[in-house]
Amino acid sequence: MNVSAKVTSKGQITLPGELRKALGIKPGDRVNFRKTDKGNYELVTKSKTMEDIKGIIPYDGPPLSTDDIVELVKRTRRGDGADYLDELRKKAALKTN
Repeated sequence: MNVSAKVTSKGQITLPGELRKALGIKPGDRVNFRKTDKGNYELVTKSKTMEDIKGIIPYDGPPLSTDDIVELVKRTRRGDGADYLDELRKKAALKTN
């Protein structure tokens, strides 16, 4: 894939939709530019860390297992983390009744 973008007078560029889709870049995501050994630069998407997502979804249920946390992170990145937490709360409620 070869794509290009024009630099504005303010030094800004708009990443073409085809590139954003291929890299999974969504509004609000951060990207890094890394210098390669050959002196070129590559655009690198920044993965979210646990610290980045801490507090995004309020949770007041029972403690989560490591598997539940991993799944929650995956689903939060996809945009349906709140739905997964609802599922976990319902499962916990069934266990206590």
